[in-house]
Amino acid sequence: MKILPGALYVGALRGAAMKGHRKARAMLAVRRQQVLPEGPFDLWIHAASLGEYLMSKPLLDLAQQDGLRVLVTSFSTSGAEIAQRELDTGHSAPKASSAHTLTAHFAFAPLDRPKAVRSFLARTQPQQVLFMKYDLWPVMTAELHRSRIPYSVAFAEVKPRATRLWVWNPLERPMWAGAAHVFHQTLESLERWTRAGYTNGHLSGDGRFDQVGKRPAPLGVEAFTDFRPVLVLGSSWQPEENLLLPLLLRFPELKVILAPHDVSRTADITARLPVPAIRWSEFEQHAPTVKGEARILLVDTVGDLAALYACGDLALVGGAFGPGLHNILEALAHGLPVVCGPKIEGHWEAIHPEAPVTLLPKNAQPSDLAQWLKERLEKPALLQTEKVKAQAFIAQHCGASQRVWEILNPS
Repeated sequence: MKILPGALYVGALRGAAMKGHRKARAMLAVRRQQVLPEGPFDLWIHAASLGEYLMSKPLLDLAQQDGLRVLVTSFSTSGAEIAQRELDTGHSAPKASSAHTLTAHFAFAPLDRPKAVRSFLARTQPQQVLFMKYDLWPVMTAELHRSRIPYSVAFAEVKPRATRLWVWNPLERPMWAGAAHVFHQTLESLERWTRAGYTNGHLSGDGRFDQVGKRPAPLGVEAFTDFRPVLVLGSSWQPEENLLLPLLLRFPELKVILAPHDVSRTADITARLPVPAIRWSEFEQHAPTVKGEARILLVDTVGDLAALYACGDLALVGGAFGPGLHNILEALAHGLPVVCGPKIEGHWEAIHPEAPVTLLPKNAQPSDLAQWLKERLEKPALLQTEKVKAQAFIAQHCGASQRVWEILNPS
């Protein structure tokens, strides 16, 4: 039975690729073409996609500070180019604090088929494995167990009806029970885990807090912001844009940094704008007067939003009217109060009483966003209070990565 999930997934992936699905083709192609780095590795960190990779970076830094040789893998091609570029250039590594050579390598994790998994493990020879949040597969975990390679899960968050909590679940229970440690983001998640009969749970906290707020504002952006209030619309979808765009003429003092979730939509968004805009990819080409006259800085690149939050005063974060809320911690870390839609499942921080986050109703209108903006633009004291509150909230919840590392690598 353990081979069934991987077999079904690979079959579906190949079928989609034959029909021309671009992402499916890419996932198969990168695995055929890659040359795996040769082990042994002291630690293998698996991050399914970009968000999990960003969460893993403080742990990667701690491993490298201890002189460990680390392999980082991704399952999806989404955002993998960022991880690969950073690891290839050593960007994610801190300065050497000892005589150890700091080495980290990137690869794509194998699809969950016995031959592919065994070949991967034989080549990379990890001594210990750390999965970020989830993405455990039955063949992989069974092979790790057979090879006596311990594996753990960092920053899990288990919901009340999660199938892995079911006592009679022959696929998921062995994978999760076989982990040496499962580190939970919240006490509620750990309590559910323990009640379900697992004995490998620990409370670590949320590792996302350890990797936010470290990127300063890009140089020169003040030519655009011009010392005026700045709203950052981060990872936007059309519902958030529909709320904001009608308000641009109503708030002429407001500058906007608009970063769509899908940068391929940039041209369509530009056509809808009622005010002057410039693209981030072309920012350096514009004269200072053009930058100053633009009302919108349209972010058409991937990976720059975290730094651009440092240029803002307020944040409207996308996703919570549709697929689900995107990362609000990057905005909070820079002291920006956040407003978003109501779909916040999986984001406990969005309803934490100490976080300055406002949830708009499901049927929100531009007038709802206008009221939120008006209150903060007309009351500098309120904005300053929320700025302090946001940064204090982030500081209070840092340290999860260190707690994980002290158990994984007690020496």
